[in-house]
Amino acid sequence: MKKIFLVSTTALILFSCTNLQTQLPKQTQVVVPSVKNPVLQQDSFFLNESGVAYLYDLTQRDLASNSIREYLPSQIMAPIEVYAGETLIINNINADRVKMISSPIKSDYTFNITNNSLNFNSLYQGEYVAEIYRGFTYIGTVKIKNKLKYNFTEKDNYAIILNSYNNKNLDLLVKSAHLYLTAFPTNSNQKDVAFMVLDLSSTSENKVLINKEIRYLKENFSLNEDEKIKLLSFEEKATSGSFVINNYYLDYNRNNLKLNTEIVRAIKAKNSATLDELQFLEKFYSDAQSPELATLIGSLYSQNGDKDKGNYYLSLAGSTSAPSLITTPTEIPTSTLIDQTENDAVPVISSSSDSSKDMANGIEALNRKSYNEALIFFNKAQNSSTNISELNFYRGKTYFSMNNFDKALTDFEKINVLDENTSELYYYLGVIYHKKGDIEKAKDYLRKSRENNPSNTWGRKSSIYLLKL
Repeated sequence: MKKIFLVSTTALILFSCTNLQTQLPKQTQVVVPSVKNPVLQQDSFFLNESGVAYLYDLTQRDLASNSIREYLPSQIMAPIEVYAGETLIINNINADRVKMISSPIKSDYTFNITNNSLNFNSLYQGEYVAEIYRGFTYIGTVKIKNKLKYNFTEKDNYAIILNSYNNKNLDLLVKSAHLYLTAFPTNSNQKDVAFMVLDLSSTSENKVLINKEIRYLKENFSLNEDEKIKLLSFEEKATSGSFVINNYYLDYNRNNLKLNTEIVRAIKAKNSATLDELQFLEKFYSDAQSPELATLIGSLYSQNGDKDKGNYYLSLAGSTSAPSLITTPTEIPTSTLIDQTENDAVPVISSSSDSSKDMANGIEALNRKSYNEALIFFNKAQNSSTNISELNFYRGKTYFSMNNFDKALTDFEKINVLDENTSELYYYLGVIYHKKGDIEKAKDYLRKSRENNPSNTWGRKSSIYLLKL
């Protein structure tokens, strides 16, 4: 029993949203309330620095007791009180599932129904509200007040946290922060406290604590750009060279220029990249083109064995170390563009079968939303395509999907053969001109899309879009 208690204590010191329920031994004590809905008392406790360790030990002792508090089904519709760390059980209820309505913390609590038995357990003080159902039939709403046995003020607790942080006392900070989280989980200072713990943990190179604090912050808070940069820096430091950037950071947003730049720096520093990281770099390159970034992307793709993409980006950077056979739209000679517009063709450099294969690969990549990969294939197909209108349509569609409306418009305006994609093309042109502020031209194209095929997807989308103009 002593060994299990020590493991639980160690886990709690880590001050994170680890699922502590899985760490508890089987409950052994059962408390059956003697009154219908008892109000559980809390002992007042004046909290100072010397008392933090004592109160912390008391809470661990209560946790180690693993008490069960059992209520009757008839008591379920009134607010029910339970001490933090106790397991609440209500047997023989006419329900089989729970729908959470509110809780003081987003995760790390148990609230479920198994075999007609409701089970609840949480370390965090506050009210937990859930609706219970049998199948799809609503049975009622359960409100559980989870209470600490000890009552102390938020002001005293937070003052100790600030002092321990300023004095770089990690042990006191972690224990006082743990008390703060269990007692006041909804307090607006919780994010700041977590960053304090993270900061001192980083200084002491406590990698386990760093990673757990990062996870807690990601799961429970909406972080701004600067806060994400801080997390990225802490995470990079804690991984010692084996750093793989989490998709949490790779959810690309062109408005987060500082964060995007920091991610590029981190990838460059480790000189390796996962596929997700490379796709992030490509999205960033679409908005912030530079020879340096193109060189980085090209080198990393080559390193990962994708020579086509590697050569393509190295050619964009003007590198001579890996010459590219790929021609980008901006590199096509003016005379060729004139020929393309007038004759719907360009000089043939490679076989038409290669062009068809590149077109098929490009369309497949476009359907997967791998837009930069699609552009590589479409640009390769340009040299030998016998259907330039089709090429310009799909490449323009790719640029449209990347919100690069100017390049999309350039491709769309070269199309002179209309086919089954006409309604879709007119829809894209309507949206683009709306984005550019030309409302009359936008309406004209959207009407054309609707008139071309009012019953297909694009005709219907055009009708809906027209309602907004």
